[in-house]
Amino acid sequence: MFSASTSWAQAALLLSLRLGPCLVLAPPFSQAPAPMRVRLCLVLALAGCLAGTAPLATTLEPGALIAAALTELLLGLLIAFGFLVASASLSFAGRALDVQAGYGLALVIDPGSRAQSPMFGTLFTLVAGMIFFAAQGHLELMRLFGALLKAIPVGQLSLSGDPTTLIRGFGLIMGLGVGATGAAMLTLFLIDVCIAYLSRALPQMNALMLGLQVKTISTLMVLALSAGLLGPVALRLMRAALDFVPSLGTP
Repeated sequence: MFSASTSWAQAALLLSLRLGPCLVLAPPFSQAPAPMRVRLCLVLALAGCLAGTAPLATTLEPGALIAAALTELLLGLLIAFGFLVASASLSFAGRALDVQAGYGLALVIDPGSRAQSPMFGTLFTLVAGMIFFAAQGHLELMRLFGALLKAIPVGQLSLSGDPTTLIRGFGLIMGLGVGATGAAMLTLFLIDVCIAYLSRALPQMNALMLGLQVKTISTLMVLALSAGLLGPVALRLMRAALDFVPSLGTP
């Protein structure tokens, strides 16, 4: 009985290192202003539940336990990496749109990180987090944890070692994030071209002030018209983040 309890405790500890980085550090979970104690208790509770379905066969020695803990932490960081890249892609696209449209000076406070963030980037990440939970992405994440537990037993991580897969996944997620604002960026580029031609034809025109006003209004109008694109893009980002670890070639 004591050996079985020790094996379950070790499995729960190792699984908490697999679940913790994603549920504590990665968006959209990190965007919720929940206390760190609550997040840690949630991670430990989920790890304890999963440890009951796939306990360790034997009790690990201290050296093997440390090695297994490092592999589980690496797997947890890889899972969190997909969600962090998805959030960073939306934040980067929003920041680029802020600079292009003239909103670069308007920084807001991100409620999750409590740091200054670009206005459109913060808006995109918050909306994507809402879509994630509305589309039951948290349940898909729990299914991913269950599937990974069967495919990769506790402490037995094995990756392909090919960096091209990591680079390909990173490029795909970043491309999807930029695609959320592609219509607005193209519109602003065409406006810049038109204003450049007008400034050559009418040198006395204040191109800076005219361009700032036109681009500000045009950005709001184009984003309102293309708001329906954010939902499909957020869903594809969610799917790409969930498929990131299986695409690395884990057996």
